[in-house]
Amino acid sequence: MTSNALIESICCEKLIVITYRQLQHALSLFKNGNFTRAANQANISQSAFSRSIGNLEADLGVTLFDREHQTVTPTRYGEAFIRRAADIVNNTEELRREIDLMRGLNVGEFCVALGMYPAQVSGNAALGKMIRDFPNLRYRAHTGNWQTVNEYVLNRTVDLGFAAIEAATLEDGLSIEKVSEHQMVVFCRKEHPLATNRKPSRAELDQFPLVSIRVPAGLAEAIPGQSDIDVESGHLVPSVEIDDFSTARMLVSQSNAIGAAIPSQIESELESGELILLNFQNPWIAPVHGFIFLKNRTISPAAEVFMETVLKFEQTAREKNKSLIEKYLKS
Repeated sequence: MTSNALIESICCEKLIVITYRQLQHALSLFKNGNFTRAANQANISQSAFSRSIGNLEADLGVTLFDREHQTVTPTRYGEAFIRRAADIVNNTEELRREIDLMRGLNVGEFCVALGMYPAQVSGNAALGKMIRDFPNLRYRAHTGNWQTVNEYVLNRTVDLGFAAIEAATLEDGLSIEKVSEHQMVVFCRKEHPLATNRKPSRAELDQFPLVSIRVPAGLAEAIPGQSDIDVESGHLVPSVEIDDFSTARMLVSQSNAIGAAIPSQIESELESGELILLNFQNPWIAPVHGFIFLKNRTISPAAEVFMETVLKFEQTAREKNKSLIEKYLKS
């Protein structure tokens, strides 16, 4: 008899009432492998958490977890229970989401993941406008590299992603909608050794650390600066890998590293003269940014509003970036 069949047999012998909270507790214990960490995650005392698991096992009449010192591992009954519990919790969250969709934009939650570059170009501004227009919604925003955005969408952490779409096109579970392309530029601090050589060669740029996110394989060859290529994925791994542009901007301004940006991201620093643009392969790369969402999943009204708002901000952003390149990128 399989583990699933064993659980079904036990549950059929008598009526067993299992609460949603107990399902969450069992999943948390499985994930953390420790009662203390799981209780902290559930925001209850360890004794209360232990009672919840103990009552669940007593009701089922089986041991779900083996306790060995500080480590907890599922039994064969536990493994079967965890599989079913995960399905129930996921389906319940989807049901809640569908109900929120029906309610519209006055209640519920909008969760979005933003790539490091499109966040500053239009994503943050669009989200800010939504907060002004729909203050009763709850908002949750994540910012990171394109890999993080894809993962958040795939595991349903967010309703929508807005990031570079090159890698997303290779994921079977994802749909994409192209939004824009913005030419990127190479920048450095005004005291950089190359500051007087405003049109450096690739070999000259390769002498300096690169501050950047990890770059998809398709763009790797176009990126100057000190870096490595990941053998398995083909991704470019910069010598200084970051997932936040404000950090990148600060590191470049305080060192002889070079960075890559969409011009509007460093507009104030260009105006003050703190940072300068280096004329490298003008025009340079222009990654495609777009919306990323799960296939066969209804897009929420909030996500639709966000997408429409981004498109409005993008038109202004394209014009600004073009003018900044013309103003600050010397021929």
